[in-house]
Amino acid sequence: MRPSVDTQRWRDYFRYDVNQAASEFCDQPLEEAAWIVDVLGVAYFSDVVSRLETDAAASLLQNLPEASTQEILTHLATDKAGLLREILSYAPGTAGALMAKEVLSVPVDSNIGSTIAYLQSLAQDKKGKVSYIYVVDINRRLAGVIQVRDLIFYSPEKSVKDIIKSPVVQVETGMSQLDVARLLQRHRYLGLPVVDKEQRLVGIISADTAMKVFENEAVDDLSKVVGTSAEEFKTLSVRKIVALRLPWLFVNIASGLACAYISGLFQKDFYSVAALFLFVPIILGLSESMGIQGATIVVRNIAMGRVSFKHLGELFVREAMAGVFIGCVCGLLVGFIASFWKADRLIGAAITVSMAAAIIISALLGLVLPMLFKRVRIDPAIASGPLVLAICDIQTLAIYFSISSAILKA
Repeated sequence: MRPSVDTQRWRDYFRYDVNQAASEFCDQPLEEAAWIVDVLGVAYFSDVVSRLETDAAASLLQNLPEASTQEILTHLATDKAGLLREILSYAPGTAGALMAKEVLSVPVDSNIGSTIAYLQSLAQDKKGKVSYIYVVDINRRLAGVIQVRDLIFYSPEKSVKDIIKSPVVQVETGMSQLDVARLLQRHRYLGLPVVDKEQRLVGIISADTAMKVFENEAVDDLSKVVGTSAEEFKTLSVRKIVALRLPWLFVNIASGLACAYISGLFQKDFYSVAALFLFVPIILGLSESMGIQGATIVVRNIAMGRVSFKHLGELFVREAMAGVFIGCVCGLLVGFIASFWKADRLIGAAITVSMAAAIIISALLGLVLPMLFKRVRIDPAIASGPLVLAICDIQTLAIYFSISSAILKA
C-alpha cells in the first residue's frame, strides 16, 4: 500500500524554498521519499537537485533508493553529476559524505586585487555565503586561509600569501561526521576545509551542517535509550519496526525471567516475612533510576567529546560519591518506614542495608557500562537503554535478597 502524500504540497515547497524543502525531504521515510519521486518524476527531481548545492543535493539523493539516485544523476549536467558521485562514493558518516564541493580557493601566488575580482565574479546567490577563501598551491594543497573581511584592509597589489593565516584547521574525508562537528564547535568556525589523503583541498563543511549532525546524533542516542533505532523514524515498514524493537524486548524478557528465578530461590526463606517482597517495586525503581542517570551523564559527556579515558576519573569519583550518598539516604528512609510499618526493626535494618548496597552498585554499573562499551568500540548509548535496566534489575534482586537473608538469619 502506497503512503498518503500531498504531492502538490511538495511541488509548491520545492518551488518557493528549495533548500528548506530538500532538508525536510531528507527526513522522510525512504518508502515515502521514493514514492514522491515516482509521482513527481525523475525529470522534476533532477531539476530540484540541479538547483541545490552539492552537500544538500547529496543528502537528498542519499535518502532515495539506489536505482532512483542513479537515474537522477544521469539527467544532470556532467560536472554536477561528477561532483555528486564523488560525495556519494564516501562511506556514510564520514566528512567526505557530508561536505560541499562549492569551496572558494585562490592560488598562493594571487594578489588581493585578483582575489576580489574572483569574488565579484561569483553568482549573486553565492556571495552572501562567503566567509573564508582558502589559498592553495599548485597541487591544491592548503597553504592558508583568508577571511573575506580582511581583503578591504590591503592594497590590490599585495600578495595573498602575506596575509594568510596558517596552519589551517582541516579535516580529512575519512574523519567521522561527529568528530568534525565537535571540531567546528570547539573552534567556533563557520566552516572547515576538507582534504583528501594527499592533503588536497576537495570540499568544505559548514557550521550549519555540523548542527544537523548533532541533531541526528541526539535522535540516534534517544532511540537507543528507549530500545530501538533511529532507522525507525525513516521507515513505514511494520516488519522493519518489529525487527528493530524485538531484540531489546527479548532482553527485557530475559531479565524478567532471571529476576523471577532469583525471587524463586528465596521464596521459601521469606515465606514468613513476605514484607520484604512488598518493597521490591521500590528498590527496583530506585536502582533503575540510578543506573540510567549515571549512564546518561557518561554517555552525554562522551558524545560531546568532553571526556576521554584519561579524564574519566574525576567524573567517575563525583558520580560514585553521589550514588553512595543517594543509596544510603534512600535505604535509611525506606528501612525506617518499613521498621515502623511492620513493627520489626530487623526487617527495617535488612531493607536499609540491602537497598543501599543495591542502589550504589546500580549507580556504579551505570557509570562503568558506557565506558566499557566505548573501550570495545560499541556505541555507549546502548548502555543507557534496556541493557543497563536489565543488568540493574538482576543485580538488585540478587543483592537485596542475599543481604536481607543473611541479616534475618543472623
